[in-house]
This record gives sequence, structure tokens and C-alpha cells, in this order.
Amino acid sequence: MDIPEMMKAVVKTQKTRGAAFQIVPVPEVGPGEVLVKVRACAICGTDVHMYQWNAWANENVEKSYSGLPRIMGHEFSGDIVKVGEGVTKVKVGDRIAAETHIPCGQCYLCRTGNGFNCQNVKRFKNGVYAEYALIPEMSAVLIPDSLSYEEGAVMEPFSVAVHGTSFTKVAGDTVGIIGAGPIGLFTVKIAKAMGASEIFITDVSDYRLNLAKKSGATHTFNPNKVNVVEKVKELTGGLGLGTIFEISGNVKATKQAFEMLRKCGTMVMTGLPSEPLVLDAAGDIVWKAAKIFGVHGRDVYQSWETTKGLLGSGCVDVKPILTHYLDLFTQFDEGFGLAEKGLSGKVIFILQ
Repeated sequence: MDIPEMMKAVVKTQKTRGAAFQIVPVPEVGPGEVLVKVRACAICGTDVHMYQWNAWANENVEKSYSGLPRIMGHEFSGDIVKVGEGVTKVKVGDRIAAETHIPCGQCYLCRTGNGFNCQNVKRFKNGVYAEYALIPEMSAVLIPDSLSYEEGAVMEPFSVAVHGTSFTKVAGDTVGIIGAGPIGLFTVKIAKAMGASEIFITDVSDYRLNLAKKSGATHTFNPNKVNVVEKVKELTGGLGLGTIFEISGNVKATKQAFEMLRKCGTMVMTGLPSEPLVLDAAGDIVWKAAKIFGVHGRDVYQSWETTKGLLGSGCVDVKPILTHYLDLFTQFDEGFGLAEKGLSGKVIFILQ
């Protein structure tokens, strides 16, 4: 395959709202790296932050990623078209998705089996909203033959939901999910596959609550319309829920989640609170004997192997959650608008 010198890309150029279509150089492949022809990519919450250039982006983007200009995006799939010196585990022609957190392998956390939370974690040199993307060999994950490129593009965020559900057993028990964004919807699918008896989900978007219902949720609530704590207590005979996955990051919703948690229940927190969180530690945690887990990214690479098993086998079908397919270079503004308004499941950008 002939690789051009220049490529199309969606680039964050300024610390203001929006992004720009540009023609930029195709990256050079170094030792231990692979060049990927991008086939599909997706919008993550961090991409929305970067697109808006809000307080979170101002505080974190340059510290965690790189300075501007920077090609946007990190969730994607594609074909390896060139490999660098020393690459042995993947080859040209492989269909891959990618782990976006790159552990150092040397720090205390890496050496004790917690590389997903590496003290020196790095990310891609640049983003993936482009015709070609450069990633380390260790980041490449083979896509099961049964999956499309579009499904492959969401293996990374799906693996976040897998990581969250790995902390608890939900078979035959009640589950609550706070936030019906893509990771919340993936969690519905996984909880259903794991045998949850009832799945309760809350969100302020009726569009997304409808998707949750179609994905397997048994009870959906819009907190702007009903008192969700009262409804959950009513439907569980006053007990509350056995496991709750807090994915919204909304402080008010998180407080409600702790009120809905059953005694001796499990709280799994994936969402990033938008402001300081104040809880009734005695009533909501200590006296309840609550178990609380924080979820950061994916358990590299256990979460990925579970994802390949769930999606590759057809046990979980994410296609209904992939609600919008747009051209990356001409419709990226439209895609971000849908994601911001909660009028989509997962937005997929395709490359013609």
C-alpha cells in the first residue's frame, strides 16, 4: 500500500471552542511503533471537553496529552499499514483497536500488577481523528473477525465498562446505573449478560433512557421528573440496590446513588465529579458497610480480553448503541453537537 506524505485530520488548534479540518504530515514510524490506516473512530467524553475547551480541558489537556495544536480523538480502529523496527507481535494487515493508556512497566504500580494506574502513564504522541494514526506496538489489540470496524472503534470505552463490572457480582441481584451515556449503556448490556435480576438507570435525557430500555434496563427514571430515590426504595421494598455504577459524574446524582445503595451494597464510581462531593459518611458509607471502588480506565489487558470474548462471541451486541454514523472530515461539528446535547448513543466517525 502506498502511504502518502500528507493526510486529512481534525485538529484542536486553539484554546477555544471547536476544532479545525487540516492537511498535516503523515507521522514517521519509529522503533516499536505501528502506523494504522484509520477506518472508524468515536467520540469520548474527554473529546467533548477538548472540543468545548472547558475548565477540565484547560486544566488537563496539555498536562496529560500534549500542547496544541493536537489531532483530536483516541477511540478508533483500523488496519496496520507499516511497522517500525523491533515490532514482532503485530504485522501489516492486522485489524486493530488500541489501548490508549501506555504504562511505563517500571513504577511500583506497574510492578505490583496495577499498570492500568501507572504512576508515569503516557498517551499517544498525537490523536486519531485522521487518515493515519501512529501508536506503540503494545497498544495494538486485535479485533475479532466477527466485529466491524465500527464495533472495533468502541472496544476501548466498552472495556471501561468491563473494568467497572469486574469489581462486583451482579447475578440475580439488583443493579443501578447513574448516567445513560455510552459507558452507562454498555454497562446495562454487560449487567444483563451477567444475569442481573433488575437494572435501574437514571439520566436527564429521555432519548438515552429509551436506548437504555432497548438495551435491557428494566426501570428508567429521569430525575427531573420523578424522585428517583423514593421510586427505587418503593420498587425494592425499602432495601435499595445491591450494586450501583455511578457513571455520570454529576454530584447531585452521586449523592442520590449513595442514598439508593442497599446496606452492604457495592458502589462502583467511574464518573468524574464536576465539583467537590460531600457525603453523609456515617449514614451512606459506614453504617451501610458499603464497599466503594474507583474505576480508572481499563485493567490492561484483562479488560480487553473480556471485551473480545463478550463482543466477539456475540454475547453482547453493541450495534444498537452506535446510533450515528458521520463522515469524520465534513461532519465532526455535527457529531460533537449530538454528543453534547445527549441526543445520541455512541457517535461513530467513518472515513470514506
